Amino acid sequence: MQHLVDDGPHALIAGTTGSGKSELLRSLVLGLAVAAPPDELAIVLVDYKGGATFDALAGLPHVVGTVTDLDDHLADRMLRSLRAEVRRREHVLRTHGVADLADLTPHRAAGVDVPPRLVVVVDEFAALVAERPSFLHSLIGI
Repeated sequence: MQHLVDDGPHALIAGTTGSGKSELLRSLVLGLAVAAPPDELAIVLVDYKGGATFDALAGLPHVVGTVTDLDDHLADRMLRSLRAEVRRREHVLRTHGVADLADLTPHRAAGVDVPPRLVVVVDEFAALVAERPSFLHSLIGI
């Protein structure tokens, strides 16, 4: 979890079909969930090859949403929800006069409701880009 704070949350895992990318993503998500409680980490899972990659992880208390290519309506809803969450977080940070979550976290002991870090994990990124280029641009903007 500390690596998300120190090194940033962005990562790209690339490889050919059958190289183990999905297994690695499942391992990373599970590792993050073990390392941090749900009040410190929220995860959105996006799987653009039918949803099977993350089915076993969907019940983790950290997982706040799952999206697959089987329901385009959910993808649009997720983007709206993420935009609203970003605005809510900006408001919380401004209210407490801090620039980011790392500055707000020490206030948790004083009873401040600190939003959990939010991680969006996408499996089959190439399929997502091919099917929904506007989704990709929106997600990057968020």
